[in-house]
Amino acid sequence: MKIGQFIEAVQTTKDTVRYYEELALIQPTWENNRRIYGEKEIADFLVIKEMQALGLALKEIQLLFTLKRNNGCGNYELIEQTRQKLEEKREELRREAEAIKQRQEQLTEIIDALAVI
Repeated sequence: MKIGQFIEAVQTTKDTVRYYEELALIQPTWENNRRIYGEKEIADFLVIKEMQALGLALKEIQLLFTLKRNNGCGNYELIEQTRQKLEEKREELRREAEAIKQRQEQLTEIIDALAVI
């Protein structure tokens, strides 16, 4: 499929697709000087979006895609790096949740103190 069809299939913009190509996250095939996108590119795009939703940065995703491309999907290093990145993200979210909880408690104390006045 051409880029217009790909954009429609994954609900994104041409700029996003081109940027992902620059980062070598999406690698369409070439046919008659045109980029051709297939199911693999759709799957890769959806994985990128899923990883971003989990909080991974494009540079982190780029590292994982490079490992996948060089070593294959079932490679131990890829699996371990993915696990490590997700573990780091989980810890980051835990710290953020704790900070939010502390701010909520502070606000509750202030609100309670003001209610007495």
